[in-house]
Amino acid sequence: MAHARAPQPHLNTQATDRAAGVLLGAAVGDALGVPYEFKATLRDDQQPLMIGGGLGPYKPGEYSDDTQMQVCIAEVAAGGADLRTPEALDAIAVNFQGWLSGGASDVGAQTRAVLGAARRAPGAPGAALLDAARLFTAANEHSAGNGSLMRTGIVALGHLGDALEMAEAATAVSALTHPDPDCADACVLWCSGIRAAVLHGTFDGVRAGLDLLPAERQEVWARRLDEAEANPPHHFANNGWVVHALQAAWSAITRTAVPELNPAERSFPAQHFGLALEAAVRAGTDTDTVAAIAGALLGARWGCSGIPLEWQQAVNGWPGLTSADLVRLAALTARGGRDDAAGWPSAARMPVSSSTPHGFAVPHPHDPGVILGNLALAQGSEPVPVDAVVSLCRIGTDPILAGADVEHVRVWLVDSQGENANLHYVLDQAARTVQRLRLAGKRVLLHCVAGQSRTPAVAALYSHLATGTDSKTALSDLSEVLVHGWQLSAHAEMHDAVHELTNVPSDGQPTGPGVATVDPITAASARAHDTPPREREDARGEQRQEELDLGRDTEPEHRGKVLKGKGAQSRVRGMMLGLALGDTLGAARGKLPGEGTLRAGVSAQLACFTAEGTIRAWVRGRHKGICHPPSVVWHAYCRWAALQGIEVERMRQRWGHGRWPDGWLAQVPALAERRGSAPATVAALSKTEQGNMGIPTTSRGCHALTRIFPVAVVGAAHGSEQAVQMAREIAAFTHGDPAAQSAAAHAAVLAGHCLTSTPETQDSLFSYQSQVQQALMDGIHALGAVDSDLTAAEHKRLIGALRQADDHPADAGRLAELAPDATAPSALLGGVYAAASFPNREQVHAALRFAAGAPDGDSVACVTGALLGSAHGAEALPIDLISRHELAWVLDTLARDLVTELIDSASSDGFDGWDDHWWDRYPGW
Repeated sequence: MAHARAPQPHLNTQATDRAAGVLLGAAVGDALGVPYEFKATLRDDQQPLMIGGGLGPYKPGEYSDDTQMQVCIAEVAAGGADLRTPEALDAIAVNFQGWLSGGASDVGAQTRAVLGAARRAPGAPGAALLDAARLFTAANEHSAGNGSLMRTGIVALGHLGDALEMAEAATAVSALTHPDPDCADACVLWCSGIRAAVLHGTFDGVRAGLDLLPAERQEVWARRLDEAEANPPHHFANNGWVVHALQAAWSAITRTAVPELNPAERSFPAQHFGLALEAAVRAGTDTDTVAAIAGALLGARWGCSGIPLEWQQAVNGWPGLTSADLVRLAALTARGGRDDAAGWPSAARMPVSSSTPHGFAVPHPHDPGVILGNLALAQGSEPVPVDAVVSLCRIGTDPILAGADVEHVRVWLVDSQGENANLHYVLDQAARTVQRLRLAGKRVLLHCVAGQSRTPAVAALYSHLATGTDSKTALSDLSEVLVHGWQLSAHAEMHDAVHELTNVPSDGQPTGPGVATVDPITAASARAHDTPPREREDARGEQRQEELDLGRDTEPEHRGKVLKGKGAQSRVRGMMLGLALGDTLGAARGKLPGEGTLRAGVSAQLACFTAEGTIRAWVRGRHKGICHPPSVVWHAYCRWAALQGIEVERMRQRWGHGRWPDGWLAQVPALAERRGSAPATVAALSKTEQGNMGIPTTSRGCHALTRIFPVAVVGAAHGSEQAVQMAREIAAFTHGDPAAQSAAAHAAVLAGHCLTSTPETQDSLFSYQSQVQQALMDGIHALGAVDSDLTAAEHKRLIGALRQADDHPADAGRLAELAPDATAPSALLGGVYAAASFPNREQVHAALRFAAGAPDGDSVACVTGALLGSAHGAEALPIDLISRHELAWVLDTLARDLVTELIDSASSDGFDGWDDHWWDRYPGW
C-alpha cells in the first residue's frame, strides 16, 4: 500500500464548524442513546433524554464505548498522522489496549476477544491486533458487528484531502478489530458521507461512496441504501450487525424532514440534527451505537453550531473529556494536526481584541443579573462575581475566569458576514441559554471578543425572551450602555436576524408563516431600479418636485452618539479605505493587476494628513485650551510637502523645532513618494505661508475635495455645521474657487450622513430607497440648514445627480455628463451618482469600477469609495484589494485613532492620558 498522503484542504469557517461537529455529534448521539440500550423501543411520542443509566451505568450525558474508542483514534489523528501507516495503527492499538485496561465501561464481545488475544501476542501492537482480528473473523460466522462503524467518523476527518486515501484508512482502522468486508464497506460509505458533509455541507457523500467499494459489492450496498430510505429505523432491528446499524442510522437521517427556516416560529434547518438523532434512538436495541453513527454524520452536516447547547453542555466521558475537548480533537484532525494563526484550538488563551484590549463589565439594561463584557474581562486576573459564563467566541483551553468554579457555555458564533451556517438557530440557542441560567438563579457573564456585536445581539434576544422588550428598543437601550463600542450595525446578517427572531425585521414589517423574508437593502435597491419611473414619481409625492425645502432639518437625532457605537470604527475605516481604493482603481481605470502591491495616489496621501492633522488639532485643543483646527491641518499638509521634497528648508525654518517633520506619518515611506499631480496644492504649500479664504485663486481642482473626507467624522461627532466650516477653510488653503470650497463642504456633510445612517433611521416616505440613497438624500436636504453659502444651483445639481441614479442607474454616458473634468464639483456629482447607482454593500467593488470609468476616474472613484465605505463599513470593501494596498494599515490606524480621540479623548488628563504614547504619535504643540 502506498502511503504518500494528500495534504488536508483549507477549510473555511463553515467547513471548520462542520468538522468540529463530527466527534461531538457522535458523542451526543451516544449519550442520548445510552439510557435506552436493549430496552423497550421508544414510541414516537416518547422523548429521548440524556438521563444516564444504561449498561454502564452512566452519568447523565456520559458517552459509552462507541465514543471512547473513537477518542482513542482521535488522539492519534489529531497529531496529523496518516491513519494508514503501521506507526499510526500501532499507536491506535496501544490506545485501545490502554482503554480496555483503564477506562472501558462497556465493551463489545468481538472487540474484547480481539483485544485480549492481541495483548498476549508478540510483535508490533498494530500487527498483533490485525492478526487477532483476522483469526476471530475466520473462526466466527457472525463477525460483522457494528464495533468499527461506530468509531469511524474521526477517520474521515483525518483524510479530507483524498477520497481514495480516506477509503484505505477507513478499511485499515476497521480491520484492527473488524476486518469483515461488510464492516470495511460500511466504514468507507460512512466516511465518504462525513467527508462530503464537511467539505460541501450535504449528505450526498454516502451514495457517492459506492464508487469507492469493490465493483462486485456496489450494487449490494446500493440496494441496502434504497431499503434504508424506504423503511423507518426500527425496521432494522438487528442493528448489532453492521449493515442494519448503518441502515437504521441512514433511515433516521434521510426520513427525517429538514425544517424550513422560519425564525419567528422557531423553525430552523439545523433542528434536523436533534430530530434525526431522536429517530435513531427510537430504532431500539443498540440505541447508543446507532445514534452515535448517525450523530457523526449529522454533526458533519450541521456542524458544532447545529448541536443543541443543552446537549453540548451535558456530554462528557472517558478520559474526562467535555464537548470542548471533543471539538479540539476533531478540529486538529481536520487541520492536519496544526493550530491556526491565533493558536486555536490548542492555545490556553486566545488573543483579545485590539479595539477593547482592557476588560469591561456592563450590567444589562433590562436585567442587572446579566453582565455584558469582553474576552479581556473573561481572561483577566480580576475576579468577576458571576455563577455562569456564556462565551460567544473562541476560548482557549484554560478554565474561564481563573480560580472560579462557574458553569461555562461555549457558543459557536462567528463575527463575520456569511460565516455562520446556522445563525438564527445559534442566536436563539444562546439567548435561551442565558434565560435558563437566570431562571436557575445564576448571575451570568455574557461576552464575545470585543463585546460589541455578538454580545448585544444575544443580549437583545434575551431581553425579548425575559421582558418582552421589542428588538428595536432592546438594541437601542444596549447601544446606550455599551459605550466601549458598537459594531452590530456593521453586521447586517446578525442585525437582521435579531429582528427576524422577534418577528420584527429591520424594515419594521411583520414576518411569520407565509411571509417571505428578503434582505432589506437588496429589496430596496430592486424596488428603486425595477419600478417604472412614473410609479416612483407618484410615490415621492411632493418631495419629487424641484421646489424642495432647502432648510429641512435632517440631522440625525443620534448624531454625537454614533461614534460611541461599535460600528463607528468600521464605518470610518470604510471611509478612509474606500477613498484610497477608489483613488487607486481610478488611476488604473478600473483594471488592477492580479497580484502585487497596490500603490496609493496623492488623494489618499493627503487624506492621511487631513486625518492626522484633525487628531492633532483635538489633542492641542484639549491641552492648550485653544485651537484653530484648520491651521493644524495646514501644518499637516506642510509636513506632507516636506516629505515630498517641496521647499524643505524654508519649511524647517518656518516650522522646525527639534525633529521635524514630527509625528508617526513621517516614518511611512509611501507618503514620501510622488504619486500623481496636485498642482494647486503644491503651489499653495510652496509659499509656506498659510492660505485663507480671503485670498481667492482660480483653482477648483478635485484635491480640494478628495482630501477632505476625514472632516466628516468631526461632523458625525459634533454636527454638520462645524464640518462645513472646517471643510471650507481647509479647501480654501489651496483652492480659492468658491465652487471647490462648496464641493468640499458638501462632501463632508454627505459622508457624515452616510457615517451616521442606519436602517432604523430611514424615513418611511422614502422606504423604497436604500440606506445609502436615503443617507445621501438626507444629507442634501440638511445642507440648507448647515451651510449658509449653499446656492440653489448647487442644491439642484446634487438633487439631480441623485435623481438620475434613481431613474437611470449606472449609465456611463450620464456619469460623463455629471463629471466631465477633474474639478471638485465634478468629483462630487459623479461620486454621488455612482454611489447611489450601486447602493448595496455587495456592490461596492462594482461601484468603484464603474466610477473609475469617468473622465477623471481617480476623483470620482475616490468620492464613491468614501461614501459607500462610510455607509457600509470596512467589511463591505473587497478584501483582496484592501489587503494589497500599501497604505491600508496607515489608513486603518488613522481611522481608529480619529474616532478614539474625538470620542474617548485619548490625550486627556495630562499629556499622557490613558495612552502613554499618544502625545508622541500626535504631538499637539
